[in-house]
Amino acid sequence: MALSSFDIDAPRWDQSTFMGRLKHFFNITDCRTALLPDSRLDEAKALRITFLHGPIQVMLVGGFLIFMVPAACSLFPQRCSMAVSKLEPELRDSIRSQYGDSIRHVYFNKGL
Repeated sequence: MALSSFDIDAPRWDQSTFMGRLKHFFNITDCRTALLPDSRLDEAKALRITFLHGPIQVMLVGGFLIFMVPAACSLFPQRCSMAVSKLEPELRDSIRSQYGDSIRHVYFNKGL
């Protein structure tokens, strides 16, 4: 199956006729831009500065990690319990030999 030759920069309608130019104009123009202030249009133009996208994203992700990981650790409980019977056999035998059958649950820190 051969791909058709599609040129994204070429207009889809004939530009030598008025209707073709009108269709092209309405296709590429968003009428809502007439209602926006110039400052919002300048913000949209600034989005085209692509060489800053990578560093800005890295800084935002770093900021989220610096502030959100400690917040999540403080909001969610880090202490968990587990039945001794569900532990690995070596650890279970070690606990039972040291403390006997009096301990039924062990507590541990989930950590990160």
